[in-house]
Amino acid sequence: RMDTRHLAVPGRTMLLIDVEDTGSGIAVDDRERVFEPFVQIGHVATGKGTGLGLAITRQFVEIQGGRIFVEDSPGAGALFRVELPVGIVEYPVGTKGVGTEGRVIGLVPDQIEYRILIVEDEQENWLLLRQILEQVGFRVQVAENGAQGLDVFRAWRPHFIWMDIRMPVMDGLEATRRIRRLEGGHEVRIAACTASVMGESAEQCLLAGMDDFIRKPYRQDEIFACLVRNLGVAFIRKENPEEATLELLEKIDLEKLAALPPELIGEMTEALISLEEKRIAVFMQKLSEIDPCLVTVIGRYVDKLAYTEVLHAIQNRGNCAPLERS
Repeated sequence: RMDTRHLAVPGRTMLLIDVEDTGSGIAVDDRERVFEPFVQIGHVATGKGTGLGLAITRQFVEIQGGRIFVEDSPGAGALFRVELPVGIVEYPVGTKGVGTEGRVIGLVPDQIEYRILIVEDEQENWLLLRQILEQVGFRVQVAENGAQGLDVFRAWRPHFIWMDIRMPVMDGLEATRRIRRLEGGHEVRIAACTASVMGESAEQCLLAGMDDFIRKPYRQDEIFACLVRNLGVAFIRKENPEEATLELLEKIDLEKLAALPPELIGEMTEALISLEEKRIAVFMQKLSEIDPCLVTVIGRYVDKLAYTEVLHAIQNRGNCAPLERS
């Protein structure tokens, strides 16, 4: 159950969001741990989830000046509370609200009718990704494990596949290897989707036959950028020149990244994947001592939580082309 409301506080207005469940609850000792990356409590025998959701949620809440915490809930279950400072804006009747400027709103006409397959076992993930793709005009089908993905590929021949890595029955790496051996399997573009630092890396994905990768949680700008890189899709955008978007950020200098010590590159990669602010701050400090200009550019991406863009730059350092299979 979710309850959203405003609270009048002298000098400001707070938006309160309460999310309450009816589960077994959270022990007092675990109430801070649940916000740490890759921490799961209780029964995790099913292997569902990665322990990233609450860590990412806390980051988004805190950069907006708010806080999130767990409270006692009447009866069984847990009560998560988010408090966010907000401003109240009055729009005249007929005035458009904010939030759509600069976004992809459709496909440029007269392109191929792109078919996109999502291979993902977590329903909430594929529902979100399917909605993002369908609302701009893509044809989409879903398979909930690698084996189903093979069947859909044979019957439907998609142009592009979003391939989750960790799935039951058949994982994404094995499914990709098998697709590449099928007729037409070398024409389809495949992007890995992963939220975990355990067991898979960009190199492993490329060796399995994948073309690209993005990290969860899904973000629309990263999804569309990946499709542009791999399919050359042309999008219709609603522009707002006053809005600061990732597209307007200064490009990361790949040659400067290539010149950094390998151990620092490793620290940067681990810190960005872990989502731990302290680790990110440490590598940013080290980078500032070596290249103040580069750290300024990367810092703009970090401030926007655009970690995947930095990871792509690290992967492609010294080579401006997209990821390629060997």
